Amino acid sequence: MKNDIYEKMRILADSAKYDVSCSSSGSDNNHKTGELGATHNSGICHTFTSDGRCVSLLKVLFTNHCIYDCSYCINRKSNDINRAAFTPRQLADITSIFIKEIILKAYF
Repeated sequence: MKNDIYEKMRILADSAKYDVSCSSSGSDNNHKTGELGATHNSGICHTFTSDGRCVSLLKVLFTNHCIYDCSYCINRKSNDINRAAFTPRQLADITSIFIKEIILKAYF
C-alpha cells in the first residue's frame, strides 16, 4: 500500500510540474534535504511572496485522468502517460505529512 502511494505521488507530481504557478517545479537543486529552499522533483516546490519570503508548496494533482484532449496539455486523454488518482483520504494524509515533516521542521 505504501509503495502505491509513492508511485501515485511520483506520477501526479510529475504531471503537476507543468503548471506555471510554482517557480521551481520539477527541479532539483544543491540544497540538502530539509533545508529551506530545497526542492524535489516529486511534489515540493517553492514560490515567493510579495515581500520576498520563500514558501514551500506541495504541488501534486488529485488525478491526471482527463476526458478532454487539449493539444497543449500533458494530461490530455490521447497522451500515452501513466495515470493515477488519489483518494481524498490519501491526499489529506499526504498533506498532513507534508506540513508536519517539511514545513514544521524547516521553521521550528
